[in-house]
Amino acid sequence: MFQEGIKCDSKTRYVISATLTTMFLLYDAGRISPRVTICSIPDEVLLDIFEFCLSDHSGRWFKLVHVCQRWRCIVFASPLRLDLRIPCTQHTPVRKMLSVWPPLLIEIDFYSVGPQVEDNIIAALKHPKRVRSVLLSRIMIPLVRLVAVMQKPFPELESLSLQIQWQKQLLSMAVPTLPKTFLGGSAPRLRSLHLERISYPTLPRLLLSSKDLVNLSLGWIPHSGYISPEIMATCLIALTRLTSLSIGFESSTSHSRTQHPPPLTRAVLPALTNFYFRGVSEYLEDLMAQIDAPLLHRVEISLFHQRALSFGIQQVPRFIGHEPALMPFYKAFINIYANYVRMTFSSRTRSSINEILTFEISCGGVLDSQVSSVAQICSRLSFILSSIEELSIDDRESVWQVGRVDDPQWLELFPPFTAVRSLYLSHMIHPHVVSALRGLSAETATEVLPALDNLYLEQPCWEFGSKQQDIKPFIIARQHSDHPVSVHRWARGMLE
Repeated sequence: MFQEGIKCDSKTRYVISATLTTMFLLYDAGRISPRVTICSIPDEVLLDIFEFCLSDHSGRWFKLVHVCQRWRCIVFASPLRLDLRIPCTQHTPVRKMLSVWPPLLIEIDFYSVGPQVEDNIIAALKHPKRVRSVLLSRIMIPLVRLVAVMQKPFPELESLSLQIQWQKQLLSMAVPTLPKTFLGGSAPRLRSLHLERISYPTLPRLLLSSKDLVNLSLGWIPHSGYISPEIMATCLIALTRLTSLSIGFESSTSHSRTQHPPPLTRAVLPALTNFYFRGVSEYLEDLMAQIDAPLLHRVEISLFHQRALSFGIQQVPRFIGHEPALMPFYKAFINIYANYVRMTFSSRTRSSINEILTFEISCGGVLDSQVSSVAQICSRLSFILSSIEELSIDDRESVWQVGRVDDPQWLELFPPFTAVRSLYLSHMIHPHVVSALRGLSAETATEVLPALDNLYLEQPCWEFGSKQQDIKPFIIARQHSDHPVSVHRWARGMLE
């Protein structure tokens, strides 16, 4: 039965072991006799066994077809059921594999694309009717030759990812641009599309033909690849199966300053659950004003620094505020880094805390701008932050060398957090917040964080006593107004 000279390595042993395991399962189910051996198993039962073996690793079919001629025939007779594919990767002899094996579907996956592998990729792309996926990461060569062989339709293509590796040379090179004839202008079976640092002016045409698209990611969009929010929303209408949408621009200049009135109707994305945006708030506003996502449960927004420090995010509460899956928020984390601020708002379920909304703001490393930006964002989100019960403010890097914030300015962060019961302050931040709190009068002490019950300060145990004395005027003021607050010591990381 078995071919001579075949080495029984670990993968082959796995296949045979899985076969025997499946035989026992089939015996328990009454599908085969206890006297049946591997040689006498019917072809249809062997096919069931092979399907089981390949369910979590389709690449094992190479080992199956090397066991014996019969197994080879069974495997190659059912390429669709067994989901057979020829992987073309960094370490496979592409030309040899394509000439030896039957005309199966091809998966192209190169994690680093340089001159030494370009010919192998082109050899695989010259079979457009068989290519199922093209995943090219860290592309460090011009796209001219690769794009030239991708002008024909790829009718089986389900996944496409082209990611240009950032290099200093890119500053003096022309931005890679995909022509309107790319993929023949359509990709009807495409389910996942990821483009990074690539201009594709006719992308809307491709999207309108890809109605089965599930994941769409456009990262580091160059200025020459700008697509208006109106056109983007029009394309999204057709993507009723889209679950993940990511749009990120290379710089703040990638935006038209033309203002448009709100649309009378919005595009509904019935399957969208994850949304990511990186750019200026004007584009975000225009886009959010034109779409609805009833199943949305995770939103990440990264905004470029704006000199006017005026973030137009009026559409964000509307975009997420009416979704039951996103409300109510329970925890808020404000993490201050050297050049940006990251705010995370989470909801609570019976078993866990789920991150739902994340804001990241580039602030140019100036501390007063960071605090002011956070205050603006929180003020505009006050409607959806009023349910938060735990608030943490943490410094993640040395942010205190550039700029200065007057202690009372920290209090501008707190008005939206009317339900916060526990406030956590990091070692570098709590002296400034404590200084601002102790300066409050008896009348105003309860106006800041009116529901506060517990104040947690990150502090070594031998210094904690002196910090309790610093906050004592605020504690006394709260006690006199029948809103007492307890002070506790906490360690970094206990909330993460």
